[in-house]
Amino acid sequence: MRRRHVVVAVLLALAAAGGIAGLRTLHSPPTLLAIAPSERAAVSPTTSRDGLSQALATLTARVAANAADEQAAVELADVLMRQARVVGDNSLPRRAEVALTNTIAATDSYVCRRMLGAVYLAQHRFLEALDAGRRAQAMRTDDPWNYGVIGDAAIELGRYDEAFAALDRMASLKPNAAAYTRIAYARELQGNLDGAMTAMRMAIEATSPQDPEGIAWAWLQLGALHLEKGEVDQASRAYDRALFAFPRHPYALAGQAGIAAVGGDLDRALVSYQHLLAQAPTPELAAQVGDLLHRRGDVDAASAAWAEAERLERDGWNNESPQPAALARLLAERDLQPQEAVRLAREAARGRDDIFTNDALAWSLYRTGALDQAWKASVRARRTGTRDRRILYHAAAIAAARGDTTTARTLAGRALDGHPDFDLIAAPAAKALLP
Repeated sequence: MRRRHVVVAVLLALAAAGGIAGLRTLHSPPTLLAIAPSERAAVSPTTSRDGLSQALATLTARVAANAADEQAAVELADVLMRQARVVGDNSLPRRAEVALTNTIAATDSYVCRRMLGAVYLAQHRFLEALDAGRRAQAMRTDDPWNYGVIGDAAIELGRYDEAFAALDRMASLKPNAAAYTRIAYARELQGNLDGAMTAMRMAIEATSPQDPEGIAWAWLQLGALHLEKGEVDQASRAYDRALFAFPRHPYALAGQAGIAAVGGDLDRALVSYQHLLAQAPTPELAAQVGDLLHRRGDVDAASAAWAEAERLERDGWNNESPQPAALARLLAERDLQPQEAVRLAREAARGRDDIFTNDALAWSLYRTGALDQAWKASVRARRTGTRDRRILYHAAAIAAARGDTTTARTLAGRALDGHPDFDLIAAPAAKALLP
Protein backbone atom coordinates (compact mmCIF):
# COMPACT_ATOMS: atom_id res chain seq x y z
CA MET A 1 0.00 0.00 0.00
CA ARG A 2 2.66 2.52 0.93
CA ARG A 3 4.48 2.22 -2.42
CA ARG A 4 1.61 2.24 -4.87
CA HIS A 5 -1.12 4.61 -5.81
CA VAL A 6 -4.61 3.75 -4.66
CA VAL A 7 -7.21 4.02 -7.39
CA VAL A 8 -10.06 6.24 -6.23
CA ALA A 9 -13.75 6.14 -7.01
CA VAL A 10 -15.74 9.30 -6.55
CA LEU A 11 -18.78 8.94 -4.40
CA LEU A 12 -20.77 12.13 -4.85
CA ALA A 13 -23.15 12.53 -2.00
CA LEU A 14 -26.67 13.36 -2.95
CA ALA A 15 -26.23 15.71 -5.87
CA ALA A 16 -27.05 19.31 -5.58
CA ALA A 17 -30.22 20.97 -6.17
CA GLY A 18 -33.35 19.75 -5.25
CA GLY A 19 -36.61 18.71 -4.38
CA ILE A 20 -38.95 15.86 -4.02
CA ALA A 21 -38.43 14.61 -7.55
CA GLY A 22 -35.14 12.88 -7.01
CA LEU A 23 -31.96 12.39 -5.10
CA ARG A 24 -31.34 16.03 -4.50
CA THR A 25 -30.39 17.17 -1.04
CA LEU A 26 -30.62 20.36 0.95
CA HIS A 27 -26.84 20.39 1.05
CA SER A 28 -24.66 21.28 -1.82
CA PRO A 29 -22.93 18.09 -2.89
CA PRO A 30 -19.98 16.98 -0.80
CA THR A 31 -17.74 14.56 -2.65
CA LEU A 32 -15.95 11.62 -1.16
CA LEU A 33 -13.20 9.41 -2.35
CA ALA A 34 -12.94 5.70 -1.74
CA ILE A 35 -10.49 2.96 -2.47
CA ALA A 36 -11.39 0.71 -5.36
CA PRO A 37 -11.65 -2.98 -4.41
CA SER A 38 -8.85 -3.93 -6.82
CA GLU A 39 -6.44 -1.85 -4.76
CA ARG A 40 -7.66 -2.89 -1.33
CA ALA A 41 -6.30 -5.75 0.73
CA ALA A 42 -8.45 -8.86 0.75
CA VAL A 43 -10.26 -8.04 3.99
CA SER A 44 -13.45 -8.33 2.00
CA PRO A 45 -13.60 -9.10 -1.70
CA THR A 46 -16.58 -6.83 -2.29
CA THR A 47 -18.31 -3.65 -1.15
CA SER A 48 -21.66 -5.39 -0.84
CA ARG A 49 -23.68 -4.74 2.31
CA ASP A 50 -22.34 -7.91 3.96
CA GLY A 51 -18.87 -7.20 2.65
CA LEU A 52 -18.84 -3.74 4.22
CA SER A 53 -20.02 -5.12 7.57
CA GLN A 54 -17.37 -7.84 7.49
CA ALA A 55 -14.62 -5.41 6.57
CA LEU A 56 -15.70 -2.94 9.24
CA ALA A 57 -15.38 -5.54 12.00
CA THR A 58 -12.08 -6.92 10.74
CA LEU A 59 -10.41 -3.57 10.12
CA THR A 60 -11.59 -2.09 13.42
CA ALA A 61 -9.90 -4.96 15.23
CA ARG A 62 -6.70 -4.58 13.20
CA VAL A 63 -6.43 -0.86 13.87
CA ALA A 64 -7.14 -1.33 17.57
CA ALA A 65 -4.39 -3.93 17.76
CA ASN A 66 -1.81 -1.91 15.84
CA ALA A 67 -2.13 1.83 15.30
CA ALA A 68 0.87 1.68 12.93
CA ASP A 69 -1.01 -0.46 10.40
CA GLU A 70 -1.33 2.14 7.64
CA GLN A 71 -3.19 -0.08 5.23
CA ALA A 72 -5.79 -1.06 7.80
CA ALA A 73 -6.33 2.56 8.86
CA VAL A 74 -6.87 3.77 5.30
CA GLU A 75 -9.17 0.91 4.41
CA LEU A 76 -11.13 1.38 7.63
CA ALA A 77 -11.64 5.04 6.75
CA ASP A 78 -12.88 4.01 3.31
CA VAL A 79 -15.33 1.47 4.72
CA LEU A 80 -16.61 3.89 7.35
CA MET A 81 -17.39 6.55 4.74
CA ARG A 82 -19.20 4.07 2.53
CA GLN A 83 -21.09 2.72 5.53
CA ALA A 84 -22.07 6.23 6.56
CA ARG A 85 -23.87 6.65 3.27
CA VAL A 86 -25.52 3.23 3.32
CA VAL A 87 -26.86 3.45 6.88
CA GLY A 88 -27.22 7.24 7.15
CA ASP A 89 -24.85 7.63 10.11
CA ASN A 90 -22.86 10.85 9.83
CA SER A 91 -20.84 10.04 12.95
CA LEU A 92 -18.82 7.40 11.11
CA PRO A 93 -16.44 9.81 9.32
CA ARG A 94 -15.38 11.02 12.77
CA ARG A 95 -14.30 7.48 13.54
CA ALA A 96 -12.37 7.46 10.29
CA GLU A 97 -10.62 10.68 11.27
CA VAL A 98 -9.58 9.24 14.64
CA ALA A 99 -8.17 6.10 13.05
CA LEU A 100 -6.15 8.09 10.52
CA THR A 101 -4.81 10.68 12.95
CA ASN A 102 -3.73 7.94 15.38
CA THR A 103 -1.81 6.21 12.62
CA ILE A 104 -0.30 9.49 11.43
CA ALA A 105 0.92 10.12 14.99
CA ALA A 106 2.52 6.66 15.03
CA THR A 107 3.98 6.57 11.51
CA ASP A 108 3.66 10.00 9.76
CA SER A 109 1.97 7.99 7.02
CA TYR A 110 1.56 9.67 3.62
CA VAL A 111 -1.34 7.42 2.59
CA CYS A 112 -3.17 8.32 5.80
CA ARG A 113 -2.50 12.01 5.29
CA ARG A 114 -3.98 12.01 1.82
CA MET A 115 -6.99 9.97 2.97
CA LEU A 116 -7.56 12.51 5.73
CA GLY A 117 -8.51 15.06 3.08
CA ALA A 118 -11.33 12.81 1.92
CA VAL A 119 -12.52 12.35 5.50
CA TYR A 120 -12.61 16.12 5.99
CA LEU A 121 -14.74 16.36 2.85
CA ALA A 122 -17.16 13.82 4.31
CA GLN A 123 -17.51 16.07 7.36
CA HIS A 124 -18.00 19.23 5.24
CA ARG A 125 -14.72 20.65 6.57
CA PHE A 126 -13.80 22.02 3.19
CA LEU A 127 -11.05 24.48 4.13
CA GLU A 128 -9.29 21.73 6.09
CA ALA A 129 -9.76 19.34 3.19
CA LEU A 130 -8.27 21.86 0.79
CA ASP A 131 -5.27 22.35 3.08
CA ALA A 132 -4.82 18.60 3.49
CA GLY A 133 -5.01 18.08 -0.25
CA ARG A 134 -2.46 20.79 -0.94
CA ARG A 135 -0.07 19.42 1.68
CA ALA A 136 -0.32 15.91 0.27
CA GLN A 137 0.02 17.24 -3.27
CA ALA A 138 3.27 18.98 -2.29
CA MET A 139 4.56 15.61 -1.08
CA ARG A 140 3.51 13.67 -4.20
CA THR A 141 2.90 15.90 -7.19
CA ASP A 142 2.07 12.97 -9.47
CA ASP A 143 -0.66 11.43 -7.29
CA PRO A 144 -4.08 12.06 -8.89
CA TRP A 145 -5.88 11.49 -5.56
CA ASN A 146 -4.63 14.79 -4.19
CA TYR A 147 -5.93 16.77 -7.15
CA GLY A 148 -9.29 15.13 -6.57
CA VAL A 149 -9.36 16.27 -2.94
CA ILE A 150 -8.28 19.78 -3.95
CA GLY A 151 -10.89 19.92 -6.69
CA ASP A 152 -13.68 18.64 -4.46
CA ALA A 153 -12.91 21.10 -1.68
CA ALA A 154 -12.50 24.05 -4.04
CA ILE A 155 -15.85 23.29 -5.69
CA GLU A 156 -17.59 23.35 -2.31
CA LEU A 157 -15.93 26.66 -1.47
CA GLY A 158 -16.97 28.15 -4.82
CA ARG A 159 -13.40 28.45 -6.11
CA TYR A 160 -14.36 27.01 -9.46
CA ASP A 161 -11.29 28.01 -11.51
CA GLU A 162 -8.99 26.29 -9.03
CA ALA A 163 -11.33 23.31 -8.81
CA PHE A 164 -11.64 22.71 -12.53
CA ALA A 165 -7.88 23.09 -13.03
CA ALA A 166 -7.24 20.49 -10.31
CA LEU A 167 -9.76 18.08 -11.79
CA ASP A 168 -8.29 18.50 -15.28
CA ARG A 169 -4.91 17.62 -13.84
CA MET A 170 -6.37 14.60 -12.09
CA ALA A 171 -7.96 13.34 -15.29
CA SER A 172 -4.75 13.80 -17.25
CA LEU A 173 -2.79 11.79 -14.68
CA LYS A 174 -5.28 8.92 -14.44
CA PRO A 175 -8.52 8.86 -16.45
CA ASN A 176 -10.53 6.41 -14.35
CA ALA A 177 -13.90 6.21 -12.61
CA ALA A 178 -12.85 8.82 -10.09
CA ALA A 179 -11.90 11.31 -12.76
CA TYR A 180 -14.94 10.59 -14.93
CA THR A 181 -17.34 11.19 -12.04
CA ARG A 182 -15.70 14.49 -11.24
CA ILE A 183 -15.82 15.51 -14.87
CA ALA A 184 -19.52 14.71 -14.84
CA TYR A 185 -20.15 16.95 -11.86
CA ALA A 186 -18.05 19.80 -13.24
CA ARG A 187 -20.05 19.65 -16.47
CA GLU A 188 -23.32 19.60 -14.56
CA LEU A 189 -22.31 22.71 -12.66
CA GLN A 190 -21.71 24.42 -15.98
CA GLY A 191 -25.06 23.36 -17.42
CA ASN A 192 -23.72 20.66 -19.75
CA LEU A 193 -26.03 17.84 -18.74
CA ASP A 194 -25.45 15.73 -21.84
CA GLY A 195 -21.71 15.90 -21.28
CA ALA A 196 -22.21 15.07 -17.63
CA MET A 197 -24.22 11.98 -18.52
CA THR A 198 -21.58 10.81 -20.98
CA ALA A 199 -18.91 11.09 -18.33
CA MET A 200 -21.06 9.33 -15.75
CA ARG A 201 -21.64 6.41 -18.10
CA MET A 202 -17.87 6.17 -18.52
CA ALA A 203 -17.56 6.10 -14.73
CA ILE A 204 -20.03 3.22 -14.53
CA GLU A 205 -18.08 1.25 -17.13
CA ALA A 206 -14.80 1.94 -15.34
CA THR A 207 -16.02 0.87 -11.88
CA SER A 208 -14.88 -2.55 -10.76
CA PRO A 209 -17.55 -5.29 -10.63
CA GLN A 210 -16.16 -6.00 -7.15
CA ASP A 211 -17.48 -2.60 -6.08
CA PRO A 212 -21.28 -2.96 -6.10
CA GLU A 213 -21.72 0.01 -3.78
CA GLY A 214 -19.66 2.18 -6.11
CA ILE A 215 -21.58 0.92 -9.15
CA ALA A 216 -24.87 1.68 -7.42
CA TRP A 217 -23.66 5.16 -6.53
CA ALA A 218 -22.75 5.92 -10.12
CA TRP A 219 -26.16 4.73 -11.36
CA LEU A 220 -27.77 6.96 -8.75
CA GLN A 221 -25.93 9.98 -10.12
CA LEU A 222 -26.93 9.09 -13.66
CA GLY A 223 -30.54 8.79 -12.49
CA ALA A 224 -30.37 12.23 -10.91
CA LEU A 225 -29.04 13.67 -14.16
CA HIS A 226 -31.89 12.05 -16.09
CA LEU A 227 -34.35 13.64 -13.68
CA GLU A 228 -32.67 17.01 -14.08
CA LYS A 229 -33.41 16.68 -17.80
CA GLY A 230 -36.97 15.50 -17.14
CA GLU A 231 -36.28 11.98 -18.40
CA VAL A 232 -38.31 10.23 -15.74
CA ASP A 233 -38.44 6.76 -17.30
CA GLN A 234 -34.68 6.69 -17.81
CA ALA A 235 -34.16 7.87 -14.24
CA SER A 236 -36.39 5.06 -12.96
CA ARG A 237 -34.35 2.50 -14.88
CA ALA A 238 -31.12 3.94 -13.47
CA TYR A 239 -32.45 3.59 -9.91
CA ASP A 240 -33.47 0.00 -10.70
CA ARG A 241 -29.91 -0.68 -11.84
CA ALA A 242 -28.60 0.82 -8.61
CA LEU A 243 -30.84 -1.46 -6.58
CA PHE A 244 -29.76 -4.46 -8.62
CA ALA A 245 -26.12 -3.67 -7.86
CA PHE A 246 -26.74 -2.89 -4.19
CA PRO A 247 -30.15 -4.06 -2.91
CA ARG A 248 -32.05 -1.68 -0.62
CA HIS A 249 -29.65 1.19 -1.19
CA PRO A 250 -31.46 4.03 0.61
CA TYR A 251 -30.73 6.66 -2.02
CA ALA A 252 -32.12 4.45 -4.78
CA LEU A 253 -35.27 3.87 -2.73
CA ALA A 254 -35.54 7.63 -2.22
CA GLY A 255 -35.14 8.13 -5.95
CA GLN A 256 -38.00 5.75 -6.65
CA ALA A 257 -40.14 7.57 -4.09
CA GLY A 258 -39.38 10.83 -5.86
CA ILE A 259 -40.44 9.37 -9.17
CA ALA A 260 -43.71 8.23 -7.61
CA ALA A 261 -44.29 11.83 -6.52
CA VAL A 262 -43.51 13.11 -10.02
CA GLY A 263 -46.08 10.67 -11.37
CA GLY A 264 -48.72 11.96 -8.96
CA ASP A 265 -48.71 8.96 -6.62
CA LEU A 266 -48.24 11.05 -3.51
CA ASP A 267 -49.48 8.36 -1.13
CA ARG A 268 -46.88 5.85 -2.32
CA ALA A 269 -44.15 8.49 -2.19
CA LEU A 270 -45.13 9.50 1.35
CA VAL A 271 -45.13 5.92 2.63
CA SER A 272 -41.71 5.30 1.07
CA TYR A 273 -40.19 8.46 2.52
CA GLN A 274 -41.67 7.80 5.95
CA HIS A 275 -40.24 4.28 5.92
CA LEU A 276 -36.79 5.58 4.99
CA LEU A 277 -37.04 8.32 7.62
CA ALA A 278 -37.85 5.76 10.31
CA GLN A 279 -34.85 3.65 9.33
CA ALA A 280 -32.27 6.43 9.09
CA PRO A 281 -33.53 9.93 9.93
CA THR A 282 -32.05 12.74 7.83
CA PRO A 283 -33.14 16.36 7.44
CA GLU A 284 -33.65 15.80 3.71
CA LEU A 285 -36.10 12.96 4.25
CA ALA A 286 -37.98 14.82 6.98
CA ALA A 287 -38.30 17.86 4.71
CA GLN A 288 -39.60 15.71 1.87
CA VAL A 289 -42.17 14.12 4.16
CA GLY A 290 -43.26 17.61 5.20
CA ASP A 291 -43.54 18.73 1.59
CA LEU A 292 -45.78 15.80 0.72
CA LEU A 293 -47.96 16.31 3.79
CA HIS A 294 -48.31 19.99 2.93
CA ARG A 295 -49.27 19.12 -0.64
CA ARG A 296 -52.00 16.85 0.77
CA GLY A 297 -53.30 19.70 2.92
CA ASP A 298 -52.15 18.39 6.31
CA VAL A 299 -50.59 21.67 7.41
CA ASP A 300 -49.98 20.77 11.06
CA ALA A 301 -48.28 17.48 10.24
CA ALA A 302 -46.19 19.22 7.58
CA SER A 303 -45.05 21.85 10.06
CA ALA A 304 -44.06 19.14 12.51
CA ALA A 305 -42.05 17.34 9.82
CA TRP A 306 -40.28 20.54 8.82
CA ALA A 307 -39.46 21.24 12.47
CA GLU A 308 -38.02 17.74 12.68
CA ALA A 309 -35.93 18.44 9.58
CA GLU A 310 -34.51 21.55 11.26
CA ARG A 311 -33.76 19.59 14.44
CA LEU A 312 -32.00 16.84 12.51
CA GLU A 313 -29.96 19.38 10.57
CA ARG A 314 -28.80 21.15 13.72
CA ASP A 315 -28.14 17.88 15.54
CA GLY A 316 -26.04 16.69 12.62
CA TRP A 317 -23.65 19.54 13.22
CA ASN A 318 -22.40 17.65 16.26
CA ASN A 319 -20.69 15.19 13.90
CA GLU A 320 -19.82 17.37 10.92
CA SER A 321 -19.04 20.98 10.23
CA PRO A 322 -22.22 23.09 10.46
CA GLN A 323 -23.96 23.75 7.15
CA PRO A 324 -25.95 26.94 7.76
CA ALA A 325 -26.72 27.36 4.05
CA ALA A 326 -28.53 24.02 4.03
CA LEU A 327 -30.74 25.08 6.91
CA ALA A 328 -31.26 28.55 5.43
CA ARG A 329 -32.48 26.98 2.21
CA LEU A 330 -34.77 24.58 4.07
CA LEU A 331 -36.36 27.46 5.95
CA ALA A 332 -36.54 29.92 3.06
CA GLU A 333 -38.04 27.48 0.59
CA ARG A 334 -40.88 26.78 3.01
CA ASP A 335 -41.21 30.43 4.08
CA LEU A 336 -40.25 29.64 7.66
CA GLN A 337 -38.32 31.97 10.00
CA PRO A 338 -37.19 34.37 7.24
CA GLN A 339 -34.91 36.46 9.46
CA GLU A 340 -33.21 33.33 10.81
CA ALA A 341 -32.78 32.09 7.25
CA VAL A 342 -31.02 35.33 6.29
CA ARG A 343 -28.78 35.12 9.36
CA LEU A 344 -27.81 31.55 8.54
CA ALA A 345 -27.24 32.28 4.85
CA ARG A 346 -25.04 35.28 5.61
CA GLU A 347 -23.06 33.17 8.06
CA ALA A 348 -22.54 30.53 5.37
CA ALA A 349 -21.58 33.08 2.73
CA ARG A 350 -18.75 34.38 4.89
CA GLY A 351 -16.88 31.12 4.31
CA ARG A 352 -18.26 29.80 1.02
CA ASP A 353 -18.97 31.29 -2.39
CA ASP A 354 -20.43 28.26 -4.18
CA ILE A 355 -23.57 28.62 -6.24
CA PHE A 356 -25.81 26.80 -3.76
CA THR A 357 -24.77 29.00 -0.84
CA ASN A 358 -25.40 32.06 -3.00
CA ASP A 359 -28.81 30.69 -3.94
CA ALA A 360 -29.66 30.10 -0.27
CA LEU A 361 -28.68 33.69 0.44
CA ALA A 362 -30.66 35.00 -2.52
CA TRP A 363 -33.85 33.16 -1.56
CA SER A 364 -33.56 34.05 2.12
CA LEU A 365 -33.14 37.74 1.25
CA TYR A 366 -36.12 37.51 -1.10
CA ARG A 367 -38.26 36.23 1.77
CA THR A 368 -37.47 39.37 3.76
CA GLY A 369 -38.05 41.75 0.84
CA ALA A 370 -34.40 42.70 0.29
CA LEU A 371 -34.86 42.34 -3.46
CA ASP A 372 -31.80 44.15 -4.79
CA GLN A 373 -29.49 42.17 -2.53
CA ALA A 374 -31.37 38.99 -3.42
CA TRP A 375 -30.91 39.62 -7.15
CA LYS A 376 -27.19 40.25 -6.70
CA ALA A 377 -26.80 36.93 -4.88
CA SER A 378 -28.93 35.19 -7.51
CA VAL A 379 -26.68 36.43 -10.30
CA ARG A 380 -23.76 35.03 -8.37
CA ALA A 381 -25.59 31.72 -7.98
CA ARG A 382 -26.01 31.41 -11.75
CA ARG A 383 -22.47 32.37 -12.72
CA THR A 384 -21.37 28.86 -13.75
CA GLY A 385 -24.20 28.40 -16.25
CA THR A 386 -26.02 25.90 -14.05
CA ARG A 387 -29.35 24.53 -15.21
CA ASP A 388 -30.41 23.75 -11.66
CA ARG A 389 -34.15 24.20 -11.75
CA ARG A 390 -34.66 25.56 -8.24
CA ILE A 391 -31.92 28.13 -8.70
CA LEU A 392 -33.57 29.25 -11.93
CA TYR A 393 -37.01 29.42 -10.33
CA HIS A 394 -35.68 31.43 -7.40
CA ALA A 395 -34.11 33.89 -9.84
CA ALA A 396 -37.40 34.10 -11.74
CA ALA A 397 -39.38 34.90 -8.60
CA ILE A 398 -36.89 37.54 -7.52
CA ALA A 399 -37.00 39.14 -10.97
CA ALA A 400 -40.80 39.18 -10.87
CA ALA A 401 -40.81 40.82 -7.45
CA ARG A 402 -38.47 43.51 -8.80
CA GLY A 403 -40.90 44.17 -11.65
CA ASP A 404 -38.84 42.58 -14.43
CA THR A 405 -41.58 40.44 -15.93
CA THR A 406 -39.69 39.56 -19.10
CA THR A 407 -36.68 38.15 -17.23
CA ALA A 408 -38.96 36.37 -14.77
CA ARG A 409 -40.85 34.59 -17.53
CA THR A 410 -37.64 33.61 -19.32
CA LEU A 411 -36.11 32.13 -16.17
CA ALA A 412 -39.34 30.40 -15.13
CA GLY A 413 -39.59 28.84 -18.58
CA ARG A 414 -36.03 27.53 -18.28
CA ALA A 415 -36.80 26.10 -14.84
CA LEU A 416 -39.80 24.21 -16.18
CA ASP A 417 -38.43 23.23 -19.58
CA GLY A 418 -38.68 19.48 -20.08
CA HIS A 419 -39.71 18.75 -16.50
CA PRO A 420 -42.72 20.85 -15.46
CA ASP A 421 -43.23 18.90 -12.21
CA PHE A 422 -39.64 19.02 -11.00
CA ASP A 423 -40.50 20.04 -7.43
CA LEU A 424 -43.63 20.02 -5.27
CA ILE A 425 -43.01 23.57 -4.05
CA ALA A 426 -41.04 25.33 -6.76
CA ALA A 427 -42.68 23.91 -9.90
CA PRO A 428 -46.25 25.21 -9.23
CA ALA A 429 -44.82 28.58 -8.24
CA ALA A 430 -42.74 28.73 -11.42
CA LYS A 431 -45.82 27.94 -13.53
CA ALA A 432 -47.65 30.82 -11.90
CA LEU A 433 -45.02 33.22 -13.28
CA LEU A 434 -45.81 32.30 -16.87
CA PRO A 435 -48.56 34.06 -18.89
